[in-house]
Amino acid sequence: MFFNEGYSYSIRENGFFYYEDKFGGLKLPLPNILGQFQLENISTAIATIRQLNLEIKDDDIKNGITKIESIGRLQEIRSGNIKDLIKNNRLLLDGSHNEDGARVLNEYLQTLDCNKHFIIGMMSNKDHEKYISYFKDISSVTTVDIPNQQNAISGERLKEKFKNVLNIKYEQNIVKAIKSLSLAENDILIITGSLYLAGEILNLN
Repeated sequence: MFFNEGYSYSIRENGFFYYEDKFGGLKLPLPNILGQFQLENISTAIATIRQLNLEIKDDDIKNGITKIESIGRLQEIRSGNIKDLIKNNRLLLDGSHNEDGARVLNEYLQTLDCNKHFIIGMMSNKDHEKYISYFKDISSVTTVDIPNQQNAISGERLKEKFKNVLNIKYEQNIVKAIKSLSLAENDILIITGSLYLAGEILNLN
């Protein structure tokens, strides 16, 4: 099955999107997870369910997409120890660590009209310069070490690789990095670069 041949979707007004395949159309609520790519993923999942005739009801699909847990993937942290450090500002956690992940993360961030501050830690075997090149309109970047990961690049070395980024600095750990930021009202903090870093944030939070 191919997208736009065997199945497709479109975003409609009034907070829903429309899925369609040979079995008919479904008017669906927008999911509880962020990002255009998630609509693509959901549509592919629905196509699979219907093609394989798994006897899952349309109402179950409608209910299910409002209760998805996507941990470490454009996950908004709404409470916890780490969230408390930035008070009323939004905190997004994303484990993207390659070019495709950076691209889709940036696509979502471009829909937001606010200052975007990044905290980034990465593994040493990634294309660091290519990864950071996908992000536009960055207000600041703070690189950090990822604890307990021998194969992670040091935050200091990562800062050197991000030399073309304006307003960049290094802090040894996540808590120091967050406390070093001067966030204005409506600014957003994005912590990204590694699933290992995402796991560390969830543990700390």
